[in-house]
Amino acid sequence: MQIIKKHLTNGQYITEEFEKFSLFLHHTISTTWQSAWRWWNSTPERVGTAYIIGRKGEIIECFDPGVHAYHLGIKGDDNWQEKHSIGIEIVSAGPLRLVDNIFRFYPLWPNKSTYSVINPSESYSFADPWKGHTYWHAYSNEQIESLKWLIGKLYLDFPSLSLDGDIEKIFEYDFDVVKNHIPGIHAHCTVRQDKSDIFPYPPLIEALKEVQEEIIGVKKNYQIEEVKVKAKKTSKSQKS
Repeated sequence: MQIIKKHLTNGQYITEEFEKFSLFLHHTISTTWQSAWRWWNSTPERVGTAYIIGRKGEIIECFDPGVHAYHLGIKGDDNWQEKHSIGIEIVSAGPLRLVDNIFRFYPLWPNKSTYSVINPSESYSFADPWKGHTYWHAYSNEQIESLKWLIGKLYLDFPSLSLDGDIEKIFEYDFDVVKNHIPGIHAHCTVRQDKSDIFPYPPLIEALKEVQEEIIGVKKNYQIEEVKVKAKKTSKSQKS
């Protein structure tokens, strides 16, 4: 696969490099990668992720994954997770609203003056609403395949990167991850109760489990414990 390097303007991210222990998965609340990229490049807050995965599976690198921008907004951890994680955004409108049998995405909700129509084939419905919503913009098969490939590449490129964790539980808030800086694969909603990205889409869950099994393999039992210890030591040294 090919990575398209379209870096944000210098100054839109922090260039100091830190060791990476975790991956955080997000979705953009948009329908194109270009809109997310343009927004990040136009604001002074230095918000963004290293990668965006477009609807067709294209992988956009917004800055070198060894550096960082703000993508979590965790209060009280001195930006530890921001510095020591790699963020990946998946292009998705997120929650949808069914109006007159049409799936609508309102980018300025609750303002209803502007909306995009989402093809029913790109929607996913929960039997019971998740985070208050029944209908969601499904991650495409192409995005999921690109995500699997990208996670594998990053795992090889960053020796301390952990892929540990129960994938079924990353959609739940986990204060332990925030407090103890537990490394692994996480979602934005793992560390923020007010967030709904990523959502528990069954094909994505299965794909992430496959990545864990295929890449970690026999090294999982001992390597992950070593990474956990290293992450805790790094955390303590930065606090002192």
